Amino acid sequence: MKKIITTLLKAGVSVAIIVYLFRTIDFAEVWQLFKHVHVGYLIAALGLYLLGQVFCAYRWKLVAALMGFHNSFSEFFTYYFIGMFFNLFLPTAIGGDVGKCYYLAKGNKKVLRAVVSVLADRGSGLIVLVMIAGISLTMVNGVTLPSSLPAGILMGNTLVFIGLIVPIFAGKYLSGFSEKISLLLTYWKKPVPLIKAIGISFIFHALIIIIHILIGMSLEMTIPWKFYLFVVPLVVTVSMLPVSLSGIGLREGAYVFFLAFVNVPKTEALTFAFGWFTILVMSSLTGGIVFAINSLVSRK
Repeated sequence: MKKIITTLLKAGVSVAIIVYLFRTIDFAEVWQLFKHVHVGYLIAALGLYLLGQVFCAYRWKLVAALMGFHNSFSEFFTYYFIGMFFNLFLPTAIGGDVGKCYYLAKGNKKVLRAVVSVLADRGSGLIVLVMIAGISLTMVNGVTLPSSLPAGILMGNTLVFIGLIVPIFAGKYLSGFSEKISLLLTYWKKPVPLIKAIGISFIFHALIIIIHILIGMSLEMTIPWKFYLFVVPLVVTVSMLPVSLSGIGLREGAYVFFLAFVNVPKTEALTFAFGWFTILVMSSLTGGIVFAINSLVSRK
């Protein structure tokens, strides 16, 4: 019952934000803009996003190996793409992570280790998001931002730095709190996989920024490329907040809010958001195909 109530509340948040956006923005104008999008750019963006997910599957394989999982890359690829499908089509942002843990631990009962591998994979991506946002502050000259935004980004970078450094000096004390923390600290005792994962995360998020540039080009928007370094990490972080269904509503509202800093009209910003949402849906449907094939193979 509690899960049902939580899901209904998240659905309410998503619906409320979408309704608010459409009450303040002319949907007919958004639809007209979207109908005239240059599809070639979106197809290229989708291809890059799927390539990025392949990189992410390999990143997960790297960090999972330290937890004792030595599955083939094809298995990690399959589980990761299934997770993409679950992420968008289950009523929770962590549905894909639960699915990945289930498939990885299936048959070996290493559930906790599977969870830690997913946390390490997610964590390496989040670390890079915060770092890119920090770097972007040196590149958005001429854009007037609320003082709370740079302050929040700098605070986030400070917390990331502390989070990376503290386990080096206090690992033996932290490991006593729980088995999960003890397993996570393995990545500080043997840091090479985590360092490689962070490097791959930079490649992945570079692709995400290029994808956003392509979406802007598909709509003939003149957004300074440097601003994408700022807006992408913030929108992704906002959409990860566990208060809506798979980030729906939060993500669209975040694009409208942040793109206003470079004078992008609300209609264009919302159309841009739909372009990104289209990429997510299409890639998730690809994950659905992988899920269907895997289910058929497993039954044989």
